[in-house]
Amino acid sequence: MMEFWNRLRKRLKRRSPWLAALLNVVWGLGYLYAGRKKLVGLSLLSLVWPGLTVAGMIQSGSEVPVFLIYWTTIGAPLFVCLALARDAYIEAEKGNREKERDKA
Repeated sequence: MMEFWNRLRKRLKRRSPWLAALLNVVWGLGYLYAGRKKLVGLSLLSLVWPGLTVAGMIQSGSEVPVFLIYWTTIGAPLFVCLALARDAYIEAEKGNREKERDKA
């Protein structure tokens, strides 16, 4: 019985690459589903979600709060830039460590 639960737990930990790719149609959701590069996923989602919200509010004729306009135009793009910069830094560090390890 314990083996059944171990196999089930192992299977649930696996993520479908196809589902991750499909979810990434909404930028960032695929990253969050895959459980990798969560900051990149959150930053991309933070760029898309307020934009869709503002577009919906404008289309419905609602008044758009000023903070939402500032976040959509300044905050979210800055957050994405910083998250991608952090990711690039980490990837470069990994590459350097692998090259040094291969050298030795």
